[in-house]
Amino acid sequence: MSSTPDFKQLPTGAVAFPEPSAVFVADQQGLARHLHPLLSIDASMVNPEWSGQLHLLSPLEPYEGLVGELTEDWELHSELLKTNWIGFKLEEGRYRLCGDPRYFFLDEGNTQLHEGRPDLQEELLEHYAEQQAAFEANRQFYREHGHLARTDWGSDPVEFIDTLGGELDGRANWVETVEFPMDVVEVDDDSGDSSVWPLSPAGRRFHHVLSVPGWHYRSAGADRIVMFYEPVDGLVLFTFDWS
Repeated sequence: MSSTPDFKQLPTGAVAFPEPSAVFVADQQGLARHLHPLLSIDASMVNPEWSGQLHLLSPLEPYEGLVGELTEDWELHSELLKTNWIGFKLEEGRYRLCGDPRYFFLDEGNTQLHEGRPDLQEELLEHYAEQQAAFEANRQFYREHGHLARTDWGSDPVEFIDTLGGELDGRANWVETVEFPMDVVEVDDDSGDSSVWPLSPAGRRFHHVLSVPGWHYRSAGADRIVMFYEPVDGLVLFTFDWS
């Protein structure tokens, strides 16, 4: 008889709150300002044919709306870097952003955008500071107590992972939030159910790695971070569900 994993316990081999130096390539360490590394897992946890480390991330943006929304009119997006979608290429176990870091509004290269919207810049800077403090508090709590908790609410354990692997419902909010190439397969019955896989630029399926609320690791975040992996080209993709 199989049992459901207790993801309030850190899975064997996983690393909670990994260092940015282990997550991002050397020349993109600045991404840690915009993306908090939450968890590193061995890909074989999801599929025994996979190997290597996969890293769960949570963007600090947005304060309101969707991540990437503030730069979508500035030709800073790409096939795997769109509003509500963030893609990476794996290089020796670390992530390289599939596009321009100026995708993030507060990137230091966006001086023109900041000068045009100083009010928005100020709001986001305040939001970043609040979420950085919450992230550091939750990380410190984990180091002291050995489990994850929403320290702004209390000390009760919460899950490091909500759902590991498996197919995803084609009716989920993230499927239609922002257009993205997908393979949607209808279930062969009258239920209207379907399964969905985002597609890479080469037309290959991204497979679901894990999902978890972003606010398990901070005081704010997506209601569900959804993480995917395409093993042939070594691509990792994130989207975000806002219920």
